[in-house]
Amino acid sequence: MRRGDHTLVPRRTRRPGAQGAHAAVPAAGHFARSSQLVRRSSFALAAALTTVALTTTAAVSFTGNDGGAVGSSGGTAAAEPAVVTATSAVAIDHAVKTAAAKADAVLTDADYVTREGDLTVKDRKQVRAAAKKLRTMLEQARDTAGTAVETRLTAAASRSTDRTSLAERATDTSATAETTDEATTETAAAVEPTNLAGAVAGVTPIIEQEAEDLPVLDTPLADSVSDTAEAQEAAEKTSDAKDAAETSADATAPSADRIEKVATSLQKLITKTDGDAVVSVKAGPTPEEIAAAKKAAEERREARAARAAERKAAARAAEAKEMAEAAKNYGNGQIPSSVLCGLSWTSSEQLRCDAALALEDLNSAFRAAFGRNLDLTDGYRSYSEQVTVAATRGALAAVPGTSNHGWGQAVDLSGGIESFGTAEHNWMVANAGKYGWEHPAWAQAGGSKPEAWHWEYGTTY
Repeated sequence: MRRGDHTLVPRRTRRPGAQGAHAAVPAAGHFARSSQLVRRSSFALAAALTTVALTTTAAVSFTGNDGGAVGSSGGTAAAEPAVVTATSAVAIDHAVKTAAAKADAVLTDADYVTREGDLTVKDRKQVRAAAKKLRTMLEQARDTAGTAVETRLTAAASRSTDRTSLAERATDTSATAETTDEATTETAAAVEPTNLAGAVAGVTPIIEQEAEDLPVLDTPLADSVSDTAEAQEAAEKTSDAKDAAETSADATAPSADRIEKVATSLQKLITKTDGDAVVSVKAGPTPEEIAAAKKAAEERREARAARAAERKAAARAAEAKEMAEAAKNYGNGQIPSSVLCGLSWTSSEQLRCDAALALEDLNSAFRAAFGRNLDLTDGYRSYSEQVTVAATRGALAAVPGTSNHGWGQAVDLSGGIESFGTAEHNWMVANAGKYGWEHPAWAQAGGSKPEAWHWEYGTTY
């Protein structure tokens, strides 16, 4: 080394007041130049700030914004948040919810009344119209509440979507830092230092560069501050939009008082049109009413049977009268069997049809009293039969051709009736006349020819 050459021997020592950083101190031969006020170069300062920003961003990016590592499912969810919409959950005010529940009960009553109630056409239309109004109001309240919930959830999801994840910011910051380091290296190599100590230490005298010429640093920290301001402004705008939507929903949604008023009006209309009960239900019959109904039904059946019997009897009587008129066209003992009528309880005897019909009714009454039919020993007698009887009975028999047996209007009975004073004979005396049968005076106990067994129908003397 020649005399006059200046040699700088740099050494590292801790600068008083520094927080772990090392400063390059010049050799003794240059204390005069280094005694001037110095500051760090703008490029060095930019590099330092970039290092700090990278360290902070890397730490946050490593943990992620939900406490998980970068690249985990939590980081991915933060980078691409899903948009949430309300599809089923409906938030309704408590008072509106209570009023809606009561209104639903009233609507149930209205539906049942219009379907089952004993209403006029006009009342049914009124109830249905009022029910439709209340149902529309409830649907409007629920739809409005659902729209408000969807608006709030969608706005929150939009704010979450607009945010940039910390992992993306860290990537952008790393790229910016690498570009800055390359620019710093190239610039430093192009500058010709006038102060070797300053070149080594990376500082220049403050008199060589004015403070106002310092460049504004574009660092990740500055970007983060700008992003925060923009996010806050967007959040405020979204909150204002949300408040406006909620205010509009509240203005159009039916209130609880209005719902209760319409429901009460519908309930009064139901009571007015269908009485105090929801539906008109008739009470069941009492045991007495059931017994009376059965008795009435039985009486109706009996009456129908009686009328049927009367019609049948009338028809038989008309037929018997017609046949009797036909029998009058024949002489005594000369009536053919075709115009005579038989009897139901015996097949051996015939009578003129009107007499036979009357004897049928008499027999029914006798059977009811004694439990058996009349014992019939003789009825219509032909002329030849009259001759035979006259030959056997003598004076007790009528002259042939004059007997009421020959006209089919007389019978001879037995079974107790053939004797005077018996119960059967006395019953015949008391009841036979009701059916047109008589015991002639000559045949009675004090008559000219007493015959207790002989009875005649429709004869005159």
